[in-house]
Amino acid sequence: MALPLKLTRDESRAIAFVGLLLAISAGARVLDRPARLAVDASPVDIDALEAASRQRQELDRPLGPGETLDPNTATVDQIARLPGAGRTIAERVVAERETAPFRTAEDLDRVPGVGPATVEKWRPHLRLPPAGTGAMAVLRPPGPTDPRVRVGTHLDLNGATAADLEKLPGVGPVLARRIVAWRDSVGRFTAVEQLEEVRGVGPAMMRRLAPLVRIGS
Repeated sequence: MALPLKLTRDESRAIAFVGLLLAISAGARVLDRPARLAVDASPVDIDALEAASRQRQELDRPLGPGETLDPNTATVDQIARLPGAGRTIAERVVAERETAPFRTAEDLDRVPGVGPATVEKWRPHLRLPPAGTGAMAVLRPPGPTDPRVRVGTHLDLNGATAADLEKLPGVGPVLARRIVAWRDSVGRFTAVEQLEEVRGVGPAMMRRLAPLVRIGS
């Protein structure tokens, strides 16, 4: 029978030290092990994502031949599809129609950034209401009891209040305030033609307003 090996004190200490190092090494490997990832098992609605993607692609696509929209009711995203429009111009169109609805394609010329060349590019894609309906009905010629300014009478641009200016065809509260603000900024109107310097008054609106306004008595 073999006798048990007797270790010296130094040998015992060396073995204990090696064991300690092995334990520390094993503990470090355990601590370095990456934690299990918590998986979110919430279901993804693939159909909804695909539908949203198709809608976004459709809105990013310019209007094609035969596609039309009503600039008085279309959303910003829809108007942005007009040739060369973009979102900034579309937002201006929506803001301007709140001043007065668009009756003809030429009315869009009063939108800042939209000139005659742009109107011609848009014309095939515009769907405007026929006379006597929708936006057109709002701007119908004044009748006997209509409070709007009638042909044959002239509103003094320098003496009119915002409420007076709202009686002009196509002039709403926003545009009326702009006219008053422009007048206040320069002191007074010296010519009817200066109305075109007011944002929102383009050539088409100027032709409608010129017979109904005057400067002074």
